Amino acid sequence: MSSIAIPDGPGEDMDFAKEMRDEMSRLGGKEDTTTPEIRRGPNMTVPPSPPAKDLPPPPALLRSRSPSPIGTPSEPPSKPLPPPPMKKSESVRIPQPTKAPPPSRTQEPLAMNPPTRPPTAATQRSGPAASLAPLSTQRFSWATDASQRPIKYGQGKYGRVELVPQPSDDSDDPLNWPMWRKELNFYSLLLMVAMTGVTKTMFMAVNAQLAQDYQVSYTSVTALTGVPLILSAMAGLLCLVASRVCGKRPLYLTSLLLVFIGTVWSTNVAGSYAQCMAARVFQGLGWGAFDTLVLGSIQDTYFEHERRARMAVYSIVAIATTWGPPLIGGVASQGPAGFSLQPTILSAFFVVAIPAIALGAPETAFDRTHLLAQTPATATTDLKAAIFFPPRQLFSLDTLAEYTVKLKPYAYHGSADFKTLLQAPRAFATPTTMLLAVVSFLPCAALWGLTSSLSLLFSPVPFSLSPGTLGALFLAPFLLATAATGITSFLPVWQNRFTPRTHMVGLATGTILAFIGILTFSLHLSSTLAQTSSSSSSASPFQQVQEPSTTPTPIPTTSTPPLNLNLPALSLIIGLLAAGTALLDATAAPLIRQSTAFTGSSLAVSMRNTADMAGGVACWRAVGAGVFVLGLSGLLEGALRGIGIGMGVALVVVSGLAGGVWWVWGEGMKRWDGRVMGLVDLEMLRMQASFFDMD
Repeated sequence: MSSIAIPDGPGEDMDFAKEMRDEMSRLGGKEDTTTPEIRRGPNMTVPPSPPAKDLPPPPALLRSRSPSPIGTPSEPPSKPLPPPPMKKSESVRIPQPTKAPPPSRTQEPLAMNPPTRPPTAATQRSGPAASLAPLSTQRFSWATDASQRPIKYGQGKYGRVELVPQPSDDSDDPLNWPMWRKELNFYSLLLMVAMTGVTKTMFMAVNAQLAQDYQVSYTSVTALTGVPLILSAMAGLLCLVASRVCGKRPLYLTSLLLVFIGTVWSTNVAGSYAQCMAARVFQGLGWGAFDTLVLGSIQDTYFEHERRARMAVYSIVAIATTWGPPLIGGVASQGPAGFSLQPTILSAFFVVAIPAIALGAPETAFDRTHLLAQTPATATTDLKAAIFFPPRQLFSLDTLAEYTVKLKPYAYHGSADFKTLLQAPRAFATPTTMLLAVVSFLPCAALWGLTSSLSLLFSPVPFSLSPGTLGALFLAPFLLATAATGITSFLPVWQNRFTPRTHMVGLATGTILAFIGILTFSLHLSSTLAQTSSSSSSASPFQQVQEPSTTPTPIPTTSTPPLNLNLPALSLIIGLLAAGTALLDATAAPLIRQSTAFTGSSLAVSMRNTADMAGGVACWRAVGAGVFVLGLSGLLEGALRGIGIGMGVALVVVSGLAGGVWWVWGEGMKRWDGRVMGLVDLEMLRMQASFFDMD
């Protein structure tokens, strides 16, 4: 191999540069007019260049004017040089793709609030739409990433609805039950709610008949309704406390047994007031569970988008079965069997009610604390498994045996610490619960007190109304109260957009209707009684009923009311009172939801407090109704006009003050609700670490 000597002198440098330019011209490249800097050395040599055909294209050398360092061997191009760059004037055609690009995937809306919540990588759907769930790369927090839980959606037309609350992966979770099992549980409880409502008012049309048969005063007879109402309030509070420890199913079974004993006992208590009172005590103790725990069972079983219709049905059934039975009970009590025919007919329904509760109402209390985190997982997790839904199974002996094995009387074990036992009593004493009880106390008490006194007022002469006619007076209360409850249960403004303005409208409307009912009933009836007593030589109807004789006068089966007594108008007046009471009652549920959503630290806590506060309002109303039923009948003699005016004025004043408190201090009341229920933990403020480190 030959070597090329590097020139040392300046003349030789010029000759060497010229040879380099000639070589580049021969190769077709651009001449480089710059003279490279060459380091001189005494005996420095470089290897000879290979043939031109083996030289690679030197694009960097052709496009760069910077000198190349000496001492680095350069391989000549072995392939044709690249084409020269195009001029700017020449147009360049870019080839277009033969297929259209795939459409961009848009985010599917979620039926949630807010609707712009981003989905996650672990977002899962049930059914065929499971693979269409969009993904997101947003990371929320450490708790979100550590939960490792997928967001679960509904099925069918609810495929885009995020399930609230989020169910666990346990098949025994009531939220994961098949729909037939949920509906069986719901309608079984609804049957017992209806039966307890029937037993509450079944004596209102026959109180005068009971006073004559038992030879007691009318006040003692009204105690058969008032005492069970008070006992039901006490039993309701105890049931809410006990449900935290043993669940709801043992309380349902015990209450069913108590109502069954009391109803069957009532069929054979003729001639014994003490036995009739004992039977009513059993019934009152059994009412408590079905007055306070059913709302919690609905929340345990159904998701939020499934709950509204069931809650509406529950409210309508509860109000309809309370004021509708006197229509039938009055007619049934006119036969030879008397009032005992009503509990006899009701006892026949236990043939269905006992199996329904025993087999169709399993335990709905379920602890998801250790199985389900509060926040679903995000894109940082790799959990992409499909949600498991058990396949539908046809009815068989195996499925029946598997279902009945899980129906244990006592299947839930909760904590019995002091803080847990005080949850329900604290909810009873919150400002929102107490203010709701105060607002509805007077109309509810007046409705129960006046309707329980109808038999006292119209059974004796000169009215001599039969139990069937007295029962017909409950037609307007039944229709108007049920209509008011149904309208408010399905009204979108009432359920979704219950603003302070809507609350004030509902409060004012209910107060006006109740005021008209109380005042008109007392004034019209007092004037009618005064005219009738002045034109008749008979004794006062109060004296005839309050002073029983050894030979009681039979209750007439035909009605001959005086000409100045308008029974349809009287029924309408009572119906306005019932509608106003139902409207004021309907304002409780939205206010309780707003309070618990404001104070609850999680969805589970909010749902628990909602059931407790609603049960508290129901118990306070039952106490007020029971007290007025016991005391109002003894005060009506000679004071009906004054009682009506006093109660009407007090109702307007109390409702006005309560409305002002809600309008001005609404937010403050919610904060006090949280403090009373122990939801504000001040120890967190004393921590040394940052609060945001916990998220």
